[in-house]
Amino acid sequence: MDKTQEIMQQVRRIELLARKVTTTTFAGQYRSSFRGQGLDFDDFREYLPGDEPRFIDWKVTARTGTPYVRKFHEEREQALLLAVDASASMRYAGGASADSKLEYAARIAAVLARSAVLNGDKISLLLFGCRPHFYLPPAKGMMQCLRVVREILSAPSGGADDSMEDVAAEILRTQRKSAMCFLLSDFLTTPDKKAIGKLNFRHELIPIRINDPYELELPEVGRFYVQDPESGEQYISPAATTALRTAHSKAMKAHMVEWDRTFNQLGIDHLSLQTNHDFITELRKLFARRSRMFAR
Repeated sequence: MDKTQEIMQQVRRIELLARKVTTTTFAGQYRSSFRGQGLDFDDFREYLPGDEPRFIDWKVTARTGTPYVRKFHEEREQALLLAVDASASMRYAGGASADSKLEYAARIAAVLARSAVLNGDKISLLLFGCRPHFYLPPAKGMMQCLRVVREILSAPSGGADDSMEDVAAEILRTQRKSAMCFLLSDFLTTPDKKAIGKLNFRHELIPIRINDPYELELPEVGRFYVQDPESGEQYISPAATTALRTAHSKAMKAHMVEWDRTFNQLGIDHLSLQTNHDFITELRKLFARRSRMFAR
């Protein structure tokens, strides 16, 4: 089987997964969590499970016998930007998971994109951390959703991580209109509060950190072969002693805490996921948090 056929099979599998989990309830939760404040009234549409009850128009509901909610211009003009890290470190797949971090990101992107499609939103994609970078302009429809998944899976071989300053600058350059921006990455770069702050000021930013459990905790093994996926440097590591494993775990946790502190200081909601965990449950929790925030 050639590479193109393999990618298309992956696209079909991911699309089937997205279709299965992106029910009307999930789509309604997605909508209410990012559209808490309508602007100008636009139209009515039938209520979907997960919609904010405060948007129900009781007069129309009583007249028709079917629950209806009010639509606003903000809802109609909403756009989804998926900014996905395709650097070499995202290609890593440890023994705990069959999926690489990039494949895991593609699954998340498929679910978010399909939710956007069900709500009539435009979807755009930016792939960074690879050469050349790739930008897919905003468009609606299921074909756009499928292309997003295909482009992520077929991204050029990743290189070194881009600095967050460069990533933010490219997002701001390519996506000029305000959008919901999901930033999917392992965030192995240096935290940059200024760059993230600029991005969050222009867009509604939701960072999603993706890690493989094997890169967070070294296994209990003897000497092992190591290759840096971004520099290509290779070497033999000594046995994973308790001291080495502890030091590695502390360093990784400290790095993650530093990123969490950056997000929290800027008031940015974010997710931290591992490739052996179900991300749907965590997305639902995220949507619920944001819905409660908008309902205040």
